[in-house]
Amino acid sequence: MAQLGVAFVRGLNMFGQNRITVEEMRSLLIEIEDDSLHIIDLYRADNIIFEKTGIHYAEVGLRIQAVLYHLFGKEIMVTTRSFNTLNGLMNKIYGQDHQNL
Repeated sequence: MAQLGVAFVRGLNMFGQNRITVEEMRSLLIEIEDDSLHIIDLYRADNIIFEKTGIHYAEVGLRIQAVLYHLFGKEIMVTTRSFNTLNGLMNKIYGQDHQNL
């Protein structure tokens, strides 16, 4: 069963460093897609919405880090989260769990 997630890329397009457009990022991400990973969309160049099957969320982050390393020649950190986790965070803020913040 496919699961949705988001990859948050740290340090892109900040202070004139590690510049990349959304279109350039989309082109890079095509390289890491296969039967287990599909890139759905991007919000700016540093937030990547994906669908995965049979691999861990961390594997998605490592794949993104690898193509960014190849482009920039240095490690760019990527953090991934499931949509279930994001939903839980949103419920903490806007839902019934707000008293536990």
